[in-house]
Amino acid sequence: MKYKAKKQYRLPYYNYASSGYYFVTLCTKNRLKYFGSVQNGSIILSDIGRIVERSWQYIPRSSSFATLDQFVIMPNHLHGIILLDNPYEDRELTEKRFEIRNNSLSVIIRTFKAAVTARVREKHPSLLLWQERYYDRIVRNEKELQIVRNYIMNNPLQWEEDRNNSINILM
Repeated sequence: MKYKAKKQYRLPYYNYASSGYYFVTLCTKNRLKYFGSVQNGSIILSDIGRIVERSWQYIPRSSSFATLDQFVIMPNHLHGIILLDNPYEDRELTEKRFEIRNNSLSVIIRTFKAAVTARVREKHPSLLLWQERYYDRIVRNEKELQIVRNYIMNNPLQWEEDRNNSINILM
């Protein structure tokens, strides 16, 4: 079966199993606020939000090549930094190859989303939790890493202006 002719959101010629820092954002379906609420600049997690948190923190145990850095769970999305340590993976690919690679960022995210969905569906069988795909950014240097860490850390303080806050989404 041929690979689906969908728009590709990953960077062409980049090996997402390469060692390095990756900034990811995962959103809920229709940006519904399943994970909790923000009160006075702090996130108050719901039961589903606590499942997301426990599952996120489990990533290094299920993927020994991955380490978690700064992360925040917001009412309808999660921001996190993941460090991959795959020293034998080439950084660049010689051709565009959109395939699942072992020890890659996509494997981590797919496994994480599936685990959360399975746990949530025990209590909410028909809930469509996740937006398809996810946003990623390859963190290129220490300065950018610090900027992303600060963004994540301050995200709850900026919730009222956040474009992911459904109050701010134009219908």
